[in-house]
Amino acid sequence: MNSNEEKLLTPAASAIFNIAKEAGLINEIYKELKECSKLFEDEEIKKYFDDKKIDKREKTKLVEKKLKSIFSKEIFSFINLLIENELIDELANIADIYGKMLDEYNNTVRVKIIASCSINEDTIKKIIDTIKSFSDKKIEYTIEIDDSLIGGIIVNIGDTVYDYSIKNQINMMKNRFV
Repeated sequence: MNSNEEKLLTPAASAIFNIAKEAGLINEIYKELKECSKLFEDEEIKKYFDDKKIDKREKTKLVEKKLKSIFSKEIFSFINLLIENELIDELANIADIYGKMLDEYNNTVRVKIIASCSINEDTIKKIIDTIKSFSDKKIEYTIEIDDSLIGGIIVNIGDTVYDYSIKNQINMMKNRFV
């Protein structure tokens, strides 16, 4: 999702976030948004909801029949609103924006550490401690292994990427010589 799309979708994410906050369900609504967005990523479901020949009322009836008993009334209403405004295909992006709002609300920063091989707890602790030294936010992190990095690590802090991989260094050298 590019920044223009994010600007267009932020009001929708903000609306459901405010409703969730008022209901005291911000974490629960986020979980439901993520779960529901996975449903709408299915190719057959996507095709059905993208089909302009199918009346919006038929689509909302289907959602009511299949999802009303599964999801909260807030999510159910929100999904119907997205269908009505032909934005249901943006649900995953809206959920991502909501997640950023939730992190901001909870004073949390998400960190993803991508390494070329498994890294020990000491190294992880040093990375997290370094991040804590310049941020007073709570840190939640995940670790991924990507052997294509050859060596080194990539650290994603929020939307910022710090690439200390050998693969990146090789690519930078290659670009200098080309």
